Amino acid sequence: MTPTTKPIRRALALVAALCLGWSAPGLADPDPTADANPAGVAEPRLDERAIDAARELIEARVEPLPPPTQTDRAPEPIAPPPLRELKVMLEWYLGLQHAPWILARERGHFDRQALSVELMSPADPEVPTKLLSAQRIDLALGRQPQLHLESAAGQPLVRVATLIDSPAGGLLMREDIDGLNALSQGQLAYGVADSPLIARTMLAQQGIVLEASRLVDRHFSLGQALLGEEVVAVVAPLAITLSAQLAEEGLATRHFPAEEHGLPAYDGLILMAHQERLAGLREDIQRLVTALEHATLWALNHPEAAWSLLVASEPSLDSAANRRAWPWLLARLATRPAALDPARYERFERFLVEEGQLQATRPVAQLAVDPND
Repeated sequence: MTPTTKPIRRALALVAALCLGWSAPGLADPDPTADANPAGVAEPRLDERAIDAARELIEARVEPLPPPTQTDRAPEPIAPPPLRELKVMLEWYLGLQHAPWILARERGHFDRQALSVELMSPADPEVPTKLLSAQRIDLALGRQPQLHLESAAGQPLVRVATLIDSPAGGLLMREDIDGLNALSQGQLAYGVADSPLIARTMLAQQGIVLEASRLVDRHFSLGQALLGEEVVAVVAPLAITLSAQLAEEGLATRHFPAEEHGLPAYDGLILMAHQERLAGLREDIQRLVTALEHATLWALNHPEAAWSLLVASEPSLDSAANRRAWPWLLARLATRPAALDPARYERFERFLVEEGQLQATRPVAQLAVDPND
């Protein structure tokens, strides 16, 4: 018996003795053969002071039991945090250029960032920025030249990420045509609003003035226009994939990149937000860009596995043309989507002033931001 427990036991014994009338001094056990209350013996009187003293001793020595550390009861389930919903409209129908979005969805990168991302294809390639300006969607894909032109026209657009960090468009024509200098006649098809600027600039380098009457809007049907010989060339926002698709149809083409014929380098595919909603969406955009960055890096590290996952989840992309274009596209995906090159946007603003599209340049902060800043 430890020294600590001895006083406790003595105090308990003292209380018992006082309550039962035992002899307190020695705490001796009573004679079991004796009468509990022989005749003529008065009932024992309880010593209240002794009881109080015993109680104080017990309270001073006995500590309360600690709370249980284990329980047989199952813990309450922890509910996952609610997913933040984002509506994103693509700039074109679903294609190879959207690989990071598809891979991020399939590999759970959006889920890990607590995001539910709805990808929508437009009925018309000019619709996305209009819906974004009307705040009917959260984000829209587009191109840097488009951002400059439409923001100058009053659309409240701001770049928040770069998905393809080099120009992806240019002029595409049948292989039997000599070159750009042969485009002094005939019609050119385009599908997006910034394409006429690109076509005029490229032909101006050859001394050719491109009249507006020679430009025809074919929306999503650029390939069909060239196959049907309706036009002599098309201004393609994603020329390499269209070239591969036409080759699969039996039409060999020549591609003239925009950046090699008079246009400054620009971001080929960007993500845009509404300027007035940027502050409220900044954290969601940061999470979204992180998910896209993880998906892009995984694709670069595992191109074959990425291709297999891509076509398994989107069978419409599984074609020989896309298989040939896949390495080209991978090489142009932005590995740091949030990162902003302000000088690139400044140069394009100056270019637009020189082309008579703008009266004066605007601060880059009005056009593009890094969502992590």
